[in-house]
Amino acid sequence: MRVHLLSTAVAPLGSGLGGGVEHMVVSAARQLHDLGQAVQVIAPTGSKAAVPDLLVLAGQLASTAMSHGYDDPLPIEADAFLGEALRWLAARVRPDDVVLNFSYDWLPLFVSDFFPCPLGTLVSMGSLNRSLDVEIRRIASHRPERLAFLSEAQAASFGVPGPVRLIPPGLDLARYRYNAHPGRDCCWLGRITPEKGLDDVFAFAARTGHAVTVFGVMQNPAYWDGLVRRYPGVPVTYGGFLDRPALAEAVREYRAMLMTPKWLEAFGIVGIEALACGTPVVAYRRGGVGDYVIDGETGWLVEPDDLDGLCAAVERVARIDRARCRRLVENRYTLTHYGAALTDWLRALAAGSTDSTGATT
Repeated sequence: MRVHLLSTAVAPLGSGLGGGVEHMVVSAARQLHDLGQAVQVIAPTGSKAAVPDLLVLAGQLASTAMSHGYDDPLPIEADAFLGEALRWLAARVRPDDVVLNFSYDWLPLFVSDFFPCPLGTLVSMGSLNRSLDVEIRRIASHRPERLAFLSEAQAASFGVPGPVRLIPPGLDLARYRYNAHPGRDCCWLGRITPEKGLDDVFAFAARTGHAVTVFGVMQNPAYWDGLVRRYPGVPVTYGGFLDRPALAEAVREYRAMLMTPKWLEAFGIVGIEALACGTPVVAYRRGGVGDYVIDGETGWLVEPDDLDGLCAAVERVARIDRARCRRLVENRYTLTHYGAALTDWLRALAAGSTDSTGATT
């Protein structure tokens, strides 16, 4: 069996614009390769990743799902990367191959009924568009082994009843050094774009005087510039877009990381990255963050958009045992956990005879 990993269609691997999906694709390729699978990654032109076999294909990049309204029709471009990749795969895969799709788009879901080999989708976002929701519910009802999710809250946003197959990301803990004695204030990680809620970070810093360093790809410079103008003199600084070893070395120095999403965060890989370094997370109670942010143990959950609650929670961060943050990641979110979950999913897809969670029927 050869495993083909279809990367996100919105950006090249290595650009940072694909968010946590980029990390999941690369980690999956490396882990499955180490477990003895023949693995190929298919990604848009311009992709750069240290994976065993990277194939780049030309084609128009997809717009992000956030750029469309819930009831908007999703465009189909004749020269789209995703169409080119699926066409390339359909002409070359063997029946005993498996395709794992990481692209959040309705097209791979739709063609999975007609593909010459099993095609499964790791759903990377919550409900954003009616067409996607319909396809996800359709597949969940008749071929649930073709779907995997990052969190229960994410799956519930589509109206998919449990139980479901969960495959959260895994980290190489050797790249995340634990730090029991942070020396700085707060940080924030993510793509700099409105749905990530950086507005509330500026408002938090203006109200409390706590300094916050922002790390992430500058996806929307106009958004950042607008916040800087709206909050002159506020102690929020941009730390740049760092690769993961450098990012971990930076994050470990902060007393807390803030997560302020304005949308349902399917998982939020930056949260477990912070915890792996011992850095507690203060987050809005939206989506999958509740899987690893445990009140009083690994951080604090705040009601969505509650700025008062956010400010108060940061003042309680000193109560968190940073060692417990690290242990939670060690117990749940390592590459070993990730590889085992992917391997189990591959067996289910190849057999075509399992229920949504992997129990044989």
